[in-house]
Amino acid sequence: MPLNRTAARLILLSWMLGCPRAALADVTACVQAHTSGQREAKAGRLKAAAEQFASCVSQDCPATIRSECAEFHKSTERSMPTVIFAALDEQGGDLIQVRVSADDQLLTESLDGRPIAVDPGQHHFKFELPSGQVLESDVVVREAEKNRIVSMREKTTPTAPKEASPPSGNSRVLPASFWIASGVGAAALVSFGAFAALGHGKQSTLNECAPNCSASSRVDYDAMHRDYLIADLSLGVAVVSAGVATWLLLRNDGSSASEPHAAASPPLRFTLTPLVSTRGVGLELDARAF
Repeated sequence: MPLNRTAARLILLSWMLGCPRAALADVTACVQAHTSGQREAKAGRLKAAAEQFASCVSQDCPATIRSECAEFHKSTERSMPTVIFAALDEQGGDLIQVRVSADDQLLTESLDGRPIAVDPGQHHFKFELPSGQVLESDVVVREAEKNRIVSMREKTTPTAPKEASPPSGNSRVLPASFWIASGVGAAALVSFGAFAALGHGKQSTLNECAPNCSASSRVDYDAMHRDYLIADLSLGVAVVSAGVATWLLLRNDGSSASEPHAAASPPLRFTLTPLVSTRGVGLELDARAF
């Protein structure tokens, strides 16, 4: 049956009467450790209770106190839970140099796979990894729970997106007027081919009846003349557009090489106006900045 305070005091009094003063201080410490250990155990602070009971198991304590402290120490050790900490890297390998603390109290500075005693209850565990990452977790440890594994894994570091490489110094941007001129030239070539084919077809028909073509063939003659006229105009537009596009290309290439940092010149607007008269056909080119 555990000693109560009265019994402890009687033991202390008997030792005071029969022992010298040098031993009196040791007996007082034994009684205080015996009492404090029981108080800490009831409060759930088993680690502190075990330390108190271990101190009063000393040979300097009275036999009765020493015997009870030994029993209390064994009971406390059975009830005290233990945990085994583990930390893994991103690939699942073990990390060794990891600092682990519980409720802001350092438990270990490296992991060796051995169990560590903790008090029962809720704990806030913090893992400080070699990479600098700090992993935290709240865990409820139960009384008498032995060798519970508390494992944390290093979080994957997000890969930073690659920055777009700046354009090289040799790159150039063609002005919009170049593409306009090129488009007009391409359309004009298509128009030239179409109307030239139509005119050639009508000319073949007239050649078959020449020189005895009927008066109604005059309509085919006029249509042939119109188709060839449009074809000639289209060809002229294609040639002029090709020349303008070539000039713009060479001008842009030369300005990029000589003045890489100069301000871009304003784009040009080109207007091609066909001129048709009884004397012939022609083209008028108008280039204006806008």
